[in-house]
Amino acid sequence: MSKEISVAVISESVGKSPEEVAYSFVFDEVYRLAKKGVNVHVVRGRIEGDSISYGINFHGIKKLIDPQALNMLMENIMFYPPISLLRNLIYLYWENLYASNVSKIVEKYKLDLIHAHFAYREGLVGLLAKRKQKKPLIVTIHGYDILIEPSVNFGIRRSMRYDALVRKVIRGSDALIVNSRAVYKEVLKVEPQAKNKLYLIPLGVDCNRFNPNIDRLSIRRRLGIEDKFIIFVLKAHEPRYRIEDVIRAAAIVIHHYNYSDVVFLIGGTGSLKDYHQNLSRKLNVSNNVIFLGKIPYDELPLYYAACDIFVNPALGEGFGIVIAEAMATGKPVVAVKKFGPVDLILDGVNGFLVKPMSPQEIADKIIYFVENPEEVRRMGINGRKIVEERFDIQKRIEKIISIYEEVLSAEHFGPV
Repeated sequence: MSKEISVAVISESVGKSPEEVAYSFVFDEVYRLAKKGVNVHVVRGRIEGDSISYGINFHGIKKLIDPQALNMLMENIMFYPPISLLRNLIYLYWENLYASNVSKIVEKYKLDLIHAHFAYREGLVGLLAKRKQKKPLIVTIHGYDILIEPSVNFGIRRSMRYDALVRKVIRGSDALIVNSRAVYKEVLKVEPQAKNKLYLIPLGVDCNRFNPNIDRLSIRRRLGIEDKFIIFVLKAHEPRYRIEDVIRAAAIVIHHYNYSDVVFLIGGTGSLKDYHQNLSRKLNVSNNVIFLGKIPYDELPLYYAACDIFVNPALGEGFGIVIAEAMATGKPVVAVKKFGPVDLILDGVNGFLVKPMSPQEIADKIIYFVENPEEVRRMGINGRKIVEERFDIQKRIEKIISIYEEVLSAEHFGPV
């Protein structure tokens, strides 16, 4: 960078340290931007004071009842798409309260630009702050805010009210960053005129933290499964992640194919965890399925290292960062042929893509790897190479900084 760039990053729930799981991909990004010399001010959507953590300035919402936010709402009421006003008034107030606090941070610290993660709610907040401060707005669109998968109620744009807001944000932003071809295509479908400000930059992985040389036996010894063939799954227990399909695949592997030495490790928490545990008992696979719950940050690479293959059954993935992490650790991946994973998995090269909601196909691919250990090694090596070439987080950071510079060097930025 020729000069220091200062940016207000809007991320409602990102943590202040790498140990906090929520929106960890946002923390990873802002942390590395700060390390590269960008003056980063993260504004979170919660009542809190100012603080500094890992070289990043954190700010929150100063007070819940704020007359300035009410004034901002009145100024913006005609700016909203009419259909989006048919929502709870509390939502409208919160959006403007958040935007008012972002605006104050931009003004106080004389920040150069605004960067919001997700088109809604953060992108809308950024757009309202841009309207107030006349600063350029960059929005990263991740998936849930643009893609739609009705079968698992995935995507905020299923509601016409929020669809109108997302479209407003896309039109009013100065640059849009997307993580996969699926997201790229959907943005252009929604707003064809966005092509000149649309940048496809995949999410990145720390190739040092996730690598093929991590101790493979640590977790295996702890769980007493040193000699088992291990499948690892890491997703929240929520409908769009389809963990049920893996449990049903486990029943096929164990009872139909008679492979009792296969163990499934499932990490994560969520509303369907009890249902999934009950399902494993009902299908008589509870001895082969271990529910790990929340995995500590510093132990996560050990679980990738412990497995033989990684399975991601999710239907709603704008990218699929866990797939990239598994690949970086040298593991082949079985994932659903839908949205983001298509960009990461080359079928038969570093894993397999299967039809959505198909336990049988997942089971068949697992059996293929069980019976062909040389393929586990070959595809794992290929996956590591792909990550190094295409999904290294440092490359993503450099591209984001170049977008900042490009937007700031433009003589005019777009109207709201």
